[in-house]
Amino acid sequence: MFYAIDDQQKRRAKNPHELAMVNLILFNLAAGIALLAGSMAEPDSVLARYKWLAVAVPLVLSMALILFTWWRAARSQREGPWFVAVHWHLAARRYRALLAAYVVSAAVVSLAFVGGHEHKDLEQRIAQLPPAMQAMERQKLESQDMGSAIWARIGVVPLLLTVMALIMLESGALYQAGRGEVPDGLLQRQPPPEGLAGSATPTTTETGG
Repeated sequence: MFYAIDDQQKRRAKNPHELAMVNLILFNLAAGIALLAGSMAEPDSVLARYKWLAVAVPLVLSMALILFTWWRAARSQREGPWFVAVHWHLAARRYRALLAAYVVSAAVVSLAFVGGHEHKDLEQRIAQLPPAMQAMERQKLESQDMGSAIWARIGVVPLLLTVMALIMLESGALYQAGRGEVPDGLLQRQPPPEGLAGSATPTTTETGG
């Protein structure tokens, strides 16, 4: 549904979606790429040593933006214009899908840590074996490392798919905010104020409220 919203409110309504795009592209794609690159890195490389830090930092920044969006959405419902509040609420609701992707990806990646203590014990036992036996046992270690890399690569899939879907949704929301449009599904939760009539086609206005 379209509403006669002034340009200033339209610009303000774009802010949550622009912030979401920054979060998705800059932080979440970076976290996914870091996880994927870390799973392909050599065990003794710098990337492998700091891969979890490279994943954690953008995710912490992403969570900070998510919390800010939730706070700003709650505040806009009390203080801001209705049209701006609706778009903050829309961006905040879509972060639920991203958080769900975090949980799924974390659950899959955590499988890579199963057997971590056995890995250390096996290293100690290998050091005490004759050289001929050490080669055979080290093949077991290599297979465990490969298993960890596979789980990490599988785990990044839900995150990347969700991020790509949200990027498309937020791109559409930016376009909607610029046209004074509100998705019909939100109108039941946040109906427009009295006197603000909607239209099935884009409308323009010279003055704002």
